[in-house]
Amino acid sequence: MEKSELGIDEAGRGPVLGPMVLAGVVVPQGEMSLLADWGVKDSKIFGSGARAQAKREALARRIMASFRYKITVLSPEIIDSYVREHSLNKLEQKTAHDIIASLPADSVVLDGASLFKPLVSDTVHALNKADDTYLSVAAASILAKWKRDALFNAFCRPFADSFGDIRGGGYANAKTLEFVMWHLENRSGLPSFYRKSYNWKALNQAQS
Repeated sequence: MEKSELGIDEAGRGPVLGPMVLAGVVVPQGEMSLLADWGVKDSKIFGSGARAQAKREALARRIMASFRYKITVLSPEIIDSYVREHSLNKLEQKTAHDIIASLPADSVVLDGASLFKPLVSDTVHALNKADDTYLSVAAASILAKWKRDALFNAFCRPFADSFGDIRGGGYANAKTLEFVMWHLENRSGLPSFYRKSYNWKALNQAQS
């Protein structure tokens, strides 16, 4: 029987707005070339603009139509609960473990050598920059990034008329700070999709 490889990657660990997403994709060894033919690469290579998002969405839909996969969304509330316990790594490890359990494969490749070291075994491998060298992980990175972008865009859509486009991808940068400060001033509080456990010095300084 042909052997298969499960690749796992995440998107959205670092932002202050929106969820984190982990995805896994099982690829039979004989079908790796299909991913290469489609142009599957590390999701970050495509960029962050509308054209990049459209390209990732098209690839994500092809991947989901052709391979076994699992996407797990971790809400800001769940992330906050783990960050307050200084255990965000444990949340990622637990989620990856659940994906491995639900998607049987002959081997597993995880992106992050130190992060996923507790999961390593004879068949489970954890490597840095695995999304650069393993097509299964690159496919997982595309699913995770596509799903996070879709959810983030849905969170932002209600503010389009009153604020405009929320730029910055939800990361701790000037564009995100501009929106958060606007929300505090006009909606009397932080956005519902803000990670309240994030100790953002720029926000604290802007409020003081």
